[in-house]
Amino acid sequence: MFACALAITIYFAFNALALTPYLWHTLPDAEMIKNGLLSTNAFILIFIVAFMFYANLFFVQQQRREIALFNLLGVSRWRISGYFFLENLLLGLLSLILGLLLGILLAKLFALLLVKLIGASISVGLLFSGAAIGQTIGTFLLVYIFLALFDAGLIAHYPLAILFRQPVTDKVVPITFWRYLLGLLGLALLASAYGMAQFYTEILPHFKFLGAAAAIIVPLLILVFVLVGTFLFYRFSLLALLMQLRHWYRFSYRKIRLFTLANLSQRLHRHVNISWLVTILAAITLTVLGSITMIYTASYDGLNTDQPLALTVDRQLAPAVAQHLTKHQLTVQQKQPATFKVTGAQFKLDSLLGFHYGAFTGPLTVISQQDYQAARRLQPNLPAFRLNDQQVILLLRKLAYAGQTKRQQVVTLRLTATTVKQLKVKQVSAAFPYGANNYVNGTGLVVSDAVFQRLNANAQTHLMAFQFAGSHHSEQVSQQLIDRYQQHYHYFDPQKTGQPPKNLHTFQLSKVHRTTAAQHNLPMLQARYPATRWLRTLFGLDFYIIGFFSLIFIMATGSIIMLKQLAEASGKRQQYALLIKLGISQREINHTIYLQTGIAFLLPITLGVINAYFALHILNIWLNQLDLTFAYLLGAIYLAVYIVYWWLTAKIYCRMITPT
Repeated sequence: MFACALAITIYFAFNALALTPYLWHTLPDAEMIKNGLLSTNAFILIFIVAFMFYANLFFVQQQRREIALFNLLGVSRWRISGYFFLENLLLGLLSLILGLLLGILLAKLFALLLVKLIGASISVGLLFSGAAIGQTIGTFLLVYIFLALFDAGLIAHYPLAILFRQPVTDKVVPITFWRYLLGLLGLALLASAYGMAQFYTEILPHFKFLGAAAAIIVPLLILVFVLVGTFLFYRFSLLALLMQLRHWYRFSYRKIRLFTLANLSQRLHRHVNISWLVTILAAITLTVLGSITMIYTASYDGLNTDQPLALTVDRQLAPAVAQHLTKHQLTVQQKQPATFKVTGAQFKLDSLLGFHYGAFTGPLTVISQQDYQAARRLQPNLPAFRLNDQQVILLLRKLAYAGQTKRQQVVTLRLTATTVKQLKVKQVSAAFPYGANNYVNGTGLVVSDAVFQRLNANAQTHLMAFQFAGSHHSEQVSQQLIDRYQQHYHYFDPQKTGQPPKNLHTFQLSKVHRTTAAQHNLPMLQARYPATRWLRTLFGLDFYIIGFFSLIFIMATGSIIMLKQLAEASGKRQQYALLIKLGISQREINHTIYLQTGIAFLLPITLGVINAYFALHILNIWLNQLDLTFAYLLGAIYLAVYIVYWWLTAKIYCRMITPT
């Protein structure tokens, strides 16, 4: 009931946020946030309905004998169904009332957390939405009525013989040769998957026959190995391992270990499906949450690559932009002009992930070493270097997010310009002066001043960079400039000329013109701070939504495992009473109960954390992000919550089997 109440609390709070008008007049990117909250509510509703359906079905299965006994004593099947209908409806109403009360009390806290995560600076008052209350009550009343009717119908149509037939829970599972073989296969699949994930970059070259798709196919193959291997591990590997421990007499014939191993085998065999499901869902949830952190870091690094400066504009727009900044009292700290040339080029660069580079053919942007050094006054993180007339620095936007380049011999770069034909790449870098968004194809060259003067490029652009401090006011002013000049672009139309080499095309660029049918374009105005705000809002909302959704998931799955453990306690009472009569102490019995419930709770979540680690390891290679702190923290939180569930379940279990 508490898990349902928690889900209703979150559902109501999200509805209250989405249906409070004054928030959407002040929050940035309000429409995106509102749609995200409403979409999440739909997923929460689907998840909680599935959870309640499973829990209700489980309760009916556990009470079959009582239902049959009432029916045998003369109580009609429909009257019993009516009792169950009222019971389910009453429990549903209690959880609904509790969830609504908590939602009303905590709605402001939910709103404050959202505002904090998206970095907005607004004041939040008390959130009370009659529409949200009505929608929550109506939705969950319909859900509870439907589930109560389903249970009542199920009871009414159960044959009496089936109701009296109790499922066999203490069935001994024989371990045959094929079960041993499947158990070994499960372990082999998991070991192979973990090894392929850990040594992903070393494994990838062995799949060259798959071409560029290898970087995607190999992770999919690992995923299949993990899914199948995890199921076989629970279904066969654990049982085979426990059987071997039972046959190790020096270990099993001490105290009540043999009894513990037998009980544990039966319990794990009964809970194969739920253990597998919890493991996979936990791994998915942790991977998604951990990947959001990594993607946010990668996106922010990408923004630093694309637009490191507050504002970059074409020279013809610079006077109007400067006037607009002055009008809105925005202090410009530094200004810097720069000149770019655009020409066609060819080069080949290998990557650890194969599909990221390959043969590049097309237009790129060229900047002189003098303008590069001037940009270092605005971007101190740009590396320093010296170039001769035969050397260039190759700037690649993809390097910022696509894995590391392989060590290779000298990279030769061919240009279509008649005055400069061939150059040698001295260094590959992702640090773009003035930002990668000002480079055609996100690719550029830094050349010596002499080569830049000789280069007869097909097109030339002039840039003015403005640097000023980030604030809410500068975000608004920058957004106004974007809205005013968002249709202003340089367009480039590459034309094929001559006979191209095999699998390559030589491009020659026409002059700058203004047709949107061109294949390449460069915006004439780029602003950093609106993009920063959008990233902060998007990922703050993602953290907010997925964090609460994972909270519902962990509470629901923990409750299901807890119910399944406690449902066995009444059937095991006689066994434990017999052990006490045989002289086994209550302390020893409690120890074996804590051990069995601990494995039932902690094994799925631990295996889920391990699976998530290897998934994030591959994502780390793709994104070049090494910080997995948040993912580890979430895994620790999951373990802590399940430890609490374990302790609570074991304590209740011990009380249930203790003779009064």
